[in-house]
Amino acid sequence: MGRMSISDVKALRSASHSSFAAALSYKQYDAYKSARSLAKPASKISQCHLSKESRQFSGASLKKMATPNPGSVIIPLGTGRPNAEFFPWESLVIQNEKFADPQPWSINGGAAHKVPKRDGIYDLTSVLDYGYAAGAPQLLRFITEHVELVHDPPYSDWGTCLSAGSTSALEIALRIFCNRGDTILAEQLTYPGFLEAAELLGVAVRGIEMDAEGIKPESLSKTLRNWNEADGRKPSMLYTIPSGHNPTGTSQTYERKLEVYSIAEEHDLIIIEDDPYYFLQLNFCKTSGGNGQDFLKSLIPSYVSIDTSGRVVRLDSTSKILAPGLRAGWVTANDCIIDKFLSYHEVSTAFVNGPSQLMLYKLLEESWGHLGFLNWLADLSARYRQRREIMVQACQTHLPRTLCTWSVPPHGLFLWIHVNITKHHEFGSSRAVENGGLHRSIEERIMASAYEKGVQVTNGSMFQVSHHLDNEIGFRFTFATADESELDTGVRFFAEAVKDVFSVTH
Repeated sequence: MGRMSISDVKALRSASHSSFAAALSYKQYDAYKSARSLAKPASKISQCHLSKESRQFSGASLKKMATPNPGSVIIPLGTGRPNAEFFPWESLVIQNEKFADPQPWSINGGAAHKVPKRDGIYDLTSVLDYGYAAGAPQLLRFITEHVELVHDPPYSDWGTCLSAGSTSALEIALRIFCNRGDTILAEQLTYPGFLEAAELLGVAVRGIEMDAEGIKPESLSKTLRNWNEADGRKPSMLYTIPSGHNPTGTSQTYERKLEVYSIAEEHDLIIIEDDPYYFLQLNFCKTSGGNGQDFLKSLIPSYVSIDTSGRVVRLDSTSKILAPGLRAGWVTANDCIIDKFLSYHEVSTAFVNGPSQLMLYKLLEESWGHLGFLNWLADLSARYRQRREIMVQACQTHLPRTLCTWSVPPHGLFLWIHVNITKHHEFGSSRAVENGGLHRSIEERIMASAYEKGVQVTNGSMFQVSHHLDNEIGFRFTFATADESELDTGVRFFAEAVKDVFSVTH
């Protein structure tokens, strides 16, 4: 029997006996998996990877006591919930965006969804009340099916839960696995939010060299093989952004992921797969009439899809593919890790806010469905591809080739510009080698000049794991936010700033 297809979902739901009327157990996602998935071998990861804190922590006792068994009828005299009759809203109307032409992702077009205060299934009362740490069962069913359709984890005891976005999930992951004084491995350039969260928790980060396909396996292997215990306990976690890497835009191929995963197996590493740009496939060729099935086939297998041991923790987010204000995402990992996420949810974010979950449910489940969601992602990728092409053309037109180099990103939202500082007239002076003075100075001068001309870019030093210096500095561009008509002008302003700082007249 092959992996689950979109057409299999309806049959799976018909055969399922799960109910949304009452709270389900923490393992409610098992009710939404296919029989094939449940029949796979179990994961192999033990709890030895857990931090001292998370090993001893099992969540909020009061919240567990307030969660009834499925189907039970209990008079709630011990639950500190407000009376839903006093919620000052009677209904909520959600209107999806209307488009001039029919779109392949939309089942109900721009139809309005009116949600009454009470209808006994997924109403406004349940949305505004305290929710479940794992997420509303109605939405969690869709997400669990989505994970199996896209990733098909190769072990049986995988699970998923909603998160309050990837940044929140990442901070929780650090607490689950890391003790103060530990070291985590990551790409030598990485997401500043991760570096700052690690620093707050007293965790060091060691940068691993990168190339055009992201993290270099040989550098990762060498770092682990030659680890000096004087530098602390040998790392047991790798944090990676494998698709449309932030900030460089690089993407790991399937073969690269297999190499990295093999090293993780050899050295028993947990892999945090932070992948918010995975579905922004900029090289996907869109054709007319909808592309959901083809888009699904075009996706490079994720780490969680090759994870036979259960060592991968995958973080997904709605921020880049729907809207960041939803503050919603989902985590996929093995059962014992998901249990820990739920425990930490209970004492931190508690649950993803109800209206966001309702908006997602009405959009993904009632308006789009699984095929419509994939069609949307295919179309979104095509739209960002158009923006990328405008920016790449602007770079070819305006940036001085003697100073600047770049690569065309296959995923994501970012273009990384290398600036060669050896061409600067101050290079080679004592200032150039004194604590990286010239690197910082040139970066700051380019930033200031560009801003004065009217464009803001992000300085590459913000993403550096260490202060290792070479003969280049970097700048991160994004083609997502500005109007399309402004992309060329913005690149031109940056090019003028570079030329000014390097005293280039042509």
